[in-house]
Amino acid sequence: MKKVIFILVLSLACLKISAQTPYIGGSVTLAYTGGSKSDTQFFGGYEFNDKWALGGGLGFDLVAHESDVIAGGLLGAYLRFTPWHNDILYTDIKWRTEVLLRDGEGVDAADIGLCGSLRFRLNDHIDIFTDFIPVGVRYSNDDTYPLIGILGSGCFLGMHYRF
Repeated sequence: MKKVIFILVLSLACLKISAQTPYIGGSVTLAYTGGSKSDTQFFGGYEFNDKWALGGGLGFDLVAHESDVIAGGLLGAYLRFTPWHNDILYTDIKWRTEVLLRDGEGVDAADIGLCGSLRFRLNDHIDIFTDFIPVGVRYSNDDTYPLIGILGSGCFLGMHYRF
């Protein structure tokens, strides 16, 4: 275990420290999946260079089914790779992990997998992005099933500010 931690620390130390750019942001998801659903997340992270970024966040999840409203918290982490970009448009691939926590129930669901993302750079500090087509696995109610397709039948929109 010590060797694995040493290798991870050494790998991170090899990245160009001067190229790191911290950022903060937020996102909102509105979807209809048999009931209305919305997520709000606040996150932060580092862009190591123009190809790689690492981030994590906290959020709030709200689901309304008929007369029931269920609220919970979100914890997430992601690794972002940018295979192509120009001055304005960035195409990203994100490895995402999210955990949904419900009051009194603990972990209610967990998602892990890949998704595509388009980012639009408005200026040197502000990007607007949308995520789509997740592919992965969801764990919920002691069952595991594939997560494939457009992000429910909803809309995901986010913004981040680079320092």
